[in-house]
Amino acid sequence: RSLPHEPSFPRATSTMGIFSAFAGGQNLHFFHIVPSYIDLKKKPGFSELPKPTVMDWVSTAVQLKHIWASPNLVWLVIAVTLYVFKPYDLSPTSIGAQSPFSLAFFEDRLPWWMGITFGYNAFFFVTLVLLKWSDRSFIPNRHISADKMLHNLFYSVFALIIWVGFENVFVYLWATGRLPYLSDKQAFEGGVFSANFLRLALGVILIPLWRDIHFYFAHRLLHYKPVFQQVHSLHHRNTDIEPFSGLTMHPVEHLYYYSCILPSVFFLASPLHFLWNGIHLLLSPGASHSGFDDHFQADPFHYMHHRYFECNYAGFSAGALDVIFGTFMGKFKEREEDGAKERLDSKSTIRSPPTLEFVLYLALSAACVGVWAYVAVEHLAVSQTVAAALAFVAGFGPVVLAFVFFFVNGNGSSLDPFSKKGLFENVLHLGMGNLVCAVPVALACYLTLA
Repeated sequence: RSLPHEPSFPRATSTMGIFSAFAGGQNLHFFHIVPSYIDLKKKPGFSELPKPTVMDWVSTAVQLKHIWASPNLVWLVIAVTLYVFKPYDLSPTSIGAQSPFSLAFFEDRLPWWMGITFGYNAFFFVTLVLLKWSDRSFIPNRHISADKMLHNLFYSVFALIIWVGFENVFVYLWATGRLPYLSDKQAFEGGVFSANFLRLALGVILIPLWRDIHFYFAHRLLHYKPVFQQVHSLHHRNTDIEPFSGLTMHPVEHLYYYSCILPSVFFLASPLHFLWNGIHLLLSPGASHSGFDDHFQADPFHYMHHRYFECNYAGFSAGALDVIFGTFMGKFKEREEDGAKERLDSKSTIRSPPTLEFVLYLALSAACVGVWAYVAVEHLAVSQTVAAALAFVAGFGPVVLAFVFFFVNGNGSSLDPFSKKGLFENVLHLGMGNLVCAVPVALACYLTLA
């Protein structure tokens, strides 16, 4: 299809007030729209993206634009709707209270998440790829093979199974009194000006901002060569991304990706905060991996990351972190007249058998979590020291294993591709990466054994 003329792309104006940018759209249009910095005379990916600043991020947050003028509004509505119509049963006799991993709990929750997540991603796949509601694909006349789709669906199913595991653990912790939480009764009984209601509202507002920070530091950890080779490289099998590629990750990456639930471990949080965090984790990747730049949830910033790997580690809203640490990229490297060439993503297939190293690393990582899970499910009595050791291995074991595999193989510097960065920057990113990824997992595991 030929690209539409510029007048067919509505630009946000002040005449419509809040609706000029409502939910990330423009004047209540949600497809065939681009931000003002996109030059429609240029091919997708070749307009220079503005460098985000910390003040931009703060200003957006203060005005709550990250809620009402963002796709976050759509995801929040979905989260609240699910919370109201399919709430967590936190009674002492509930199925989730019986065990941190209950088959009955999985049978109850997994179909809901399959329907919501696959339905959401299918909407974008059908409207963008099949119905052509958007015109500006980064790769013209792109071809998405059946092999690639099956590969992405296969690992997306694992994403949902692991997420329900996180749900089960937290419902177990709440229902058994191991982890305090803000109940709905506490949040609403004092009115909208009570401290507990303000805590509820503040958590809802802050979670997308926390997601920005967590994603950046978790993502940088995943790009250190030892972890990238064993874990994150699976996600990067998709260079020309499509909606179902967003959750296509190694199971170890799912473990650390979902560690974004950290606030529910460290703070008195509502189960709504946990669910809102989960909806954001499960649905936002489908939008940011669409492969188009002209709809209300498009993300050319992240598309460049998939094309070039070593840039744009944050989401665009928190892209100031990439600017600060020198990893910002604003447009495609290729000459515009040549355009961006299609890559076949031949590794995105489940027909080829995995390597022995892949199987061995996955098995050992599963064992790190599996020993803890066995003790927790069987309700075996262990000392606090043993509980702490099991939790530590579950949280930190997969990262340690990745470095062990790397050193055994002798594959160069473990700091690549950041070996030229200073010592402080590498210590910061490795430290923060483990803090936001491994620590929440370890602490949640420990609480199940306490």
